[in-house]
Amino acid sequence: MPIQLLRPEVSSKIAAGEVVERPASAVKELVENALDAGATRIRIEIRGGGIEYIRITDDGSGIPAEQVELAFQRFATSKLEMAEDLDAVSTLGFRGEALPSIASVARVELRTRTPDADSATSIEIDNGEIVSLGSAGAPLGTTVTVRQLFRNLPARRRFLSSTNAEQTRIHRVVAHYAMAYPEVGFELSPDRGRSFASSGSGELRDAVSAVHGRQVAEAMLEIAPEDSEDGRTSVYGLISPPSLDRANRTYISLFANRRWVRNRSLSYAIEQAYHGFMAERRYPVAVVSVSVPFQEVDVNSHPAKAEIRFRRESRVFSAVQRSVRRTLSEHAPIPEISHPPRRVTQPSHHGGQRTPMPSPSAFWPTAPFASSGPQRAPPSQRGDIVEQYHNIIDPPDDVGADFKPAPTPPTPRDALPILRVLGQVQNTYVVAEGPDGMYLIDQHAAHERVMFERVVARAADGSPDIQSLLEPVVIELDDADFELVTTQSEVIAGMGFVLEPFGGTSVVVRAVPALLVNTDHETALTDVLDLMQDGGGFETWEERAAYSIACHGAIRAGKVMTHEEMQELVRQLEACAQPNSCPHGRPTMIHMSSGQLEREFGRT
Repeated sequence: MPIQLLRPEVSSKIAAGEVVERPASAVKELVENALDAGATRIRIEIRGGGIEYIRITDDGSGIPAEQVELAFQRFATSKLEMAEDLDAVSTLGFRGEALPSIASVARVELRTRTPDADSATSIEIDNGEIVSLGSAGAPLGTTVTVRQLFRNLPARRRFLSSTNAEQTRIHRVVAHYAMAYPEVGFELSPDRGRSFASSGSGELRDAVSAVHGRQVAEAMLEIAPEDSEDGRTSVYGLISPPSLDRANRTYISLFANRRWVRNRSLSYAIEQAYHGFMAERRYPVAVVSVSVPFQEVDVNSHPAKAEIRFRRESRVFSAVQRSVRRTLSEHAPIPEISHPPRRVTQPSHHGGQRTPMPSPSAFWPTAPFASSGPQRAPPSQRGDIVEQYHNIIDPPDDVGADFKPAPTPPTPRDALPILRVLGQVQNTYVVAEGPDGMYLIDQHAAHERVMFERVVARAADGSPDIQSLLEPVVIELDDADFELVTTQSEVIAGMGFVLEPFGGTSVVVRAVPALLVNTDHETALTDVLDLMQDGGGFETWEERAAYSIACHGAIRAGKVMTHEEMQELVRQLEACAQPNSCPHGRPTMIHMSSGQLEREFGRT
C-alpha cells in the first residue's frame, strides 16, 4: 500500500482515541472546560454508564455565538496563543481537542449563552458533521449533551467495561474534581446506582465528606499550608490519622495546581511520611494538593493530561513528605528507633519492619527444605487444632485427611521435614529445630500460607467455612467496591460471604468466612474488597479473594503465641502444598544448616 494522507474523518477518530478513551474521559474533559469557564455549579447526568447519554450543565461564562462553530475545530482554543504559553499552562484545558474529539465519535449538542447575550446559541454535530446551528432559549452558561458515544467505533465499544464499571469511573472523576474545587457545587445523577453531590461551600472537609463520608472527613488531619524552603512550593490538604487506614492506595488523591494527577513520586512521598506510624501494607486516606509555579510543571506529557512532570521533582517530593510528616508528628510524636547498619532493604509484606534481603543462597544454604532426615508424620498422626480462631490459629475443624491443598503444587508435599518448636523471637518469628539445623519461621507469612490454601481448597469444593451472624450488618460500600460485589458475586460467595443488596450501594452481611468471625465485619469486608481490587500480583479473582481473606485473618507480627499454638502452626504449615513461601512469594522461613551454624561459631 502506498504512503498517503489519512482522510480527515479517519485521522479525527484516531486522535479522539487518545483524548476520549471511555465515557469518564469525556466527562473529565467537559468538566475541566466548565471549571475553566468559571462555573460555580456543575451538574452531570448520565445514562447507561455514560455510553448512551451524558449531559453536563454549568453556569460558567459561556461561549460567544460567533465562536461556537470554531470551538469544534481541532486545536481551536481560547487558552493558548503562542508556543511559549505551553511553558506555563494555568488552565485545565489548553489543547483544543476535547470538543472535536468527542464530536467525532458521538452525537453532540451544545447550548451556550454569555452574560451579554439575549439568547443562547445551539449547535448539533453528528460524527463530526454539523447538523444544525441556530438560536435557542437557555440560561447563562453551557450545556453539552453527548449521545451514543463510540457508536461509529464498535471495536472501541466492545472494549468498554460493564455499565456499572463505567459509571464508577465517572463517579471517581466527579468526586476528585469536587475535592480539587470545593467552592464549586457538583451534582452527579445516574440512571441507576448512587448519585453524588457536593455543597460547593468552599470547605475542603465538606467536599471530602461528600466523597468519603462524614466520619472519615471529621477524623482527618489538616495540612496547614506552609511554603517550601525555596518559597515556590506549597502543600495543603487533609490526611487521615494513623488509626484510619485502607488496604490499597486508591484512597490517596493528588492534585497539582488543582489538577487531578497521577504521580508515583508524590504517592510514595505520602506513604514514606507514614512510615513508623502505620502498619506495612496499609495506606492512608489522603487529599493532598501541591501548588507550584506554572512554569515548574509540564502538563503536556500525556494525551489525557493525567500524568505530569515537575521540573524539580525532588523538591516537591521533599515538600510533600515533610508537610505530611509534620502534620502526623504534631498529633502523634515519632518514637525514636535506632537501627544498626543493614544491607539493602525491601519493605516487608507481612506487617513487620523493613527486613534485609540477602541473596537466595543466604536463605537456602542447601536446597530449599531438602529432607536429610525423617519425613514428616502423616496427617492422621498429627494433633488436632488446639485453639479456636479467636485464640490465634483458626476455626475448629480437622486439617488432616479433609485438608485439600491447591492443585499442582510447585513444591513436593513431603519436602518439609518434621520440625520441633523451640520458642518465639520478638513475638514475630517461631524458632524450630529440624534434622539439619535451625528454621526461623515468620508467623504471619506462615499462617497466611496455611489460610490461603485452606480457603482455596474449601472454595474449590464448594464448601467454604461460613459463620452466620446473629445480627446481620448493613454496610454502605463505595461505587468501586459495590461494582466488585456485583460482578464477582459468585467468587465472593464462594469464599464465605453471604451478602444481599440493601438499596443503593449498601449490602446486608448475613454471614462471613469463619476466619473473619471475630473481626470488625465492615472493616473486614471493605479490606477484602480493596485487596481484591489492588490485585497483589494474582491473576484470578479467586486467588485475589482467597489471599485477601488469608491476609486479613492471619496472625500478625508482634502477637505472643503459646507453645501449643506455635506447634499447631508448624504442623499446619507442614501440611501445605507450598510451605516455603506466602501467597505473594516471600519466604515463610529461613533455614540455617548445622554446618552453617558450626561455621558461624568457629567450630569448623
